[in-house]
Amino acid sequence: MIASQYFPIEDVSSLRIHSYCKSLVNAGADLTVLIIYPSPKGVNLNGIHEGVRYEFVSKDYRPGINFLAKMYLRFKGLYFICRFISEQNIEGVLSYHDNFLTNFIVRFFTRIKSIPYIIDKTEYPYGYFKQTSFEKLFTHLNLKLFSGFIVISNELKNFYSKFSNNVFLLPMTIDPDRFKDVDPRLNPSKYIALTFGVHNRDGLYESVLAYHKYLQINSEQPYHLFVIGDYTTLCKNFPECLRIAEYVQHHQLTDLINFLGKVPISEVPKILAGASCLLTTPSKFVSGGFPTKLGEYLLAGVPVVATNAGEISDYVKDRFDILLSEVNDLDGVAEHISFVQDNPVLVKTIAENGVKTAKTLFNATTYVKDLVKFIWYVKDT
Repeated sequence: MIASQYFPIEDVSSLRIHSYCKSLVNAGADLTVLIIYPSPKGVNLNGIHEGVRYEFVSKDYRPGINFLAKMYLRFKGLYFICRFISEQNIEGVLSYHDNFLTNFIVRFFTRIKSIPYIIDKTEYPYGYFKQTSFEKLFTHLNLKLFSGFIVISNELKNFYSKFSNNVFLLPMTIDPDRFKDVDPRLNPSKYIALTFGVHNRDGLYESVLAYHKYLQINSEQPYHLFVIGDYTTLCKNFPECLRIAEYVQHHQLTDLINFLGKVPISEVPKILAGASCLLTTPSKFVSGGFPTKLGEYLLAGVPVVATNAGEISDYVKDRFDILLSEVNDLDGVAEHISFVQDNPVLVKTIAENGVKTAKTLFNATTYVKDLVKFIWYVKDT
């Protein structure tokens, strides 16, 4: 597996990579993650993380080096990858790194070796629908370098099928062990938690509006709202998001809504599992992908209140393993939060069903046999 970054696990991409790499190893595959980006300070250049071997290809990177030095290290890293593939008799190469230079060289080498080169795509190509005709032509050339695609949604499956007949749907996956050592009893507070990214696709403003509506329903001893994410960067990327803080201040909600900032990914499970309710209100997924947070939310064993965006309802069912409202139905979202507060016994069952769903439908082990067959099918075609 060629990855931009992987260890330590520090973002949602790392969570997905590790989830199915771990399942492949448990199924008997001999797999190593080769990491393109330089190692963080203090991290071993190679090792094993939960059974998965990893190795950084840029072993002598130094911050502040000039462009020529960076190019030298890039080509040195590509040479390392090709040599590793050859010396280890690798039979298939997976990728979560979409750089044209890397793709071109690795594909040239794997084609000589008759080895499949398969990329995992969880979104459309970056900025694809705003690209000029020439830019799209270059994007298409890049995509045609791959033998096949692993995708996260049916929408993306339809899109990437234009570039290859070999497309495998691997739904959003998350390692079931992510919450293994978390004890929610250590956090007795009553609060709602939500996480958001800096891409402005999580409906943070709508979540705040829905929470305010909930307060108008349950004004006595209401849940607080804990907001997890880099709000400063979000507003820098999308200045319109400044209205969120303005709304909170204008409606005197500062004592109830706590912006926790960017929390280390290793600390997030503790906050989620300790909540009384988890909230997400996207209106659509313009990336064509699927929310990684949904699997993590369900796995936390906490009632989840969400809007029915994208392909969510293909995997979960309202009032069975989730509380699902239609997109932009903020009154419905508020009522569901109130329902969680008023029906602790019933929502406990819903949360338990949510865990079962996450451990089945969002578990890479469920799909790993078919994934292995797919890789071998691509090898044979």
